[in-house]
Amino acid sequence: MKIGILTFHSQLNYGGVLQCWALQTVLEKMGHEVVVIDRWLEDGRNINDTIYDRMEWRQWVRFGFRAVLGLGDLNDWLRVRKTKKWLKSLLHLTKCHFVDWKGAPKDLGVDKLVVGSDQVWHCGDWGDPRAYLLEGAPKIPAIAYAASFGMTELPQDFVELYKRGLSRFSAISCREKEGVDICRKMGFEAAHVVDPTLLAWGAGAEEKSKEPKKRELVCYFLSENIEDHIDELNSFAKAHDCKVKVFMGSTWFVAAPSNLVRVKNLLKTWKRRLSAHVEVMDSAGPEEFYRAFKTASWVVGDSFHALMFSICNGSNARIIRPRTASRQRMFARISEFAEHTNGPLVEDSVSAALDSFEGGEKTAFDYAWINSRCAYSKKWLQDNLE
Repeated sequence: MKIGILTFHSQLNYGGVLQCWALQTVLEKMGHEVVVIDRWLEDGRNINDTIYDRMEWRQWVRFGFRAVLGLGDLNDWLRVRKTKKWLKSLLHLTKCHFVDWKGAPKDLGVDKLVVGSDQVWHCGDWGDPRAYLLEGAPKIPAIAYAASFGMTELPQDFVELYKRGLSRFSAISCREKEGVDICRKMGFEAAHVVDPTLLAWGAGAEEKSKEPKKRELVCYFLSENIEDHIDELNSFAKAHDCKVKVFMGSTWFVAAPSNLVRVKNLLKTWKRRLSAHVEVMDSAGPEEFYRAFKTASWVVGDSFHALMFSICNGSNARIIRPRTASRQRMFARISEFAEHTNGPLVEDSVSAALDSFEGGEKTAFDYAWINSRCAYSKKWLQDNLE
């Protein structure tokens, strides 16, 4: 069968692109021919249509000047280039690309659509779920795998939209329990399945095959300000003679200073960063990101996929409780795994997480529970594709 995946792939978010690759890998191992529907995002994170592809020579001169001053543009450009190269080499993208279904061809050349994983059905804080609810899409049979709402309940104004959209799917599965509950309240049965990253790479119940020559602390922050944590991460690195690598959800960018005070602050920032034992991975692509998790001794993050890759690789992980309302509404996806973890997993701050590591505390995931969920999820996917 030829399957088309419709998900978030055209972005700079590491988890978003890697979960797409994971689902593609799983479906191929099941014997299917797989393509990723090249649906572009409408917000500024759409890496398929960046400003770098449209810059004139004057803009490139300005770009070079800012890069020499260390104002962030170069790392931003490198990360975009690495991610685009990674997508083109590892994802089987359709030749057609579009933002709205009105711009899509009537025949996508696939027998079935699989929508998900990730927060494809989220609304309110960003984007519009219509494209992922297949409003205006060709009448191709479709199922949803590990689709996420990222909300505890739907805004009332959107309920009818979701009812119309969900009726398009012959089978629905959600990544979080709250998603299953939302579907059932609207009269749709939904299964509770795992993120495709766990299906593709499995849960690392066994010890790491080989300890790295030097231990590493890997951080992945979506909403934390890295500058607030440089000093404490540096202290941890010195105390444990380890490397610290910090990845961020978006690229680190510094505006050009407009007065002497800002120049002074900028110089202080770069002095702290250059003298630290902390490597901020501004320009890292998806491959560098995942490779860091494979050898990490400790992980600190505020991201769901920081948890997923920690489970895959058996890392001692701490997930920071979100501070913003929008991210708090998404935290159920972390809490579900925290209920099946021995030892601390969720902390209120980066400082508390580092203190926990200092005290020798370890996270032990319930791999029997995780593996049983993986087996159920894989069977659900196989059954509903058939």
